Amino acid sequence: MSTIIICLILCVIIFFAIKSMKKRTTSGCCGSGDSLKRIKVKDRNKAHYNYKTVLHVSGMHCQNCTIRVENAFNQKEGYWAKVDTNKNEVTILSKTEHPTSELIDIVLATGYQASAI
Repeated sequence: MSTIIICLILCVIIFFAIKSMKKRTTSGCCGSGDSLKRIKVKDRNKAHYNYKTVLHVSGMHCQNCTIRVENAFNQKEGYWAKVDTNKNEVTILSKTEHPTSELIDIVLATGYQASAI
């Protein structure tokens, strides 16, 4: 009798583990069910962006994380950001010079930690 109860408990645990794993693989690590829309930069001419800053960002794991950080910059006029999740870095191109602390604050507002490289 106790073997049957243990098997039932294990089956319930396995069921919820598979359900959670399926959600993570389809929704990303952030758990958002909807895929985020990437905000495109209007001015895609790199010659117009005179300043470049690279920040190390910790806590990014999936495509939604990448899009969230890029959108924080790309929605603002004069910025163009591209995230490299393999290196945990965001490269920020800007038309005017901005203090590194201001760029770090933008990343912090998205929920990730950032530091200058």
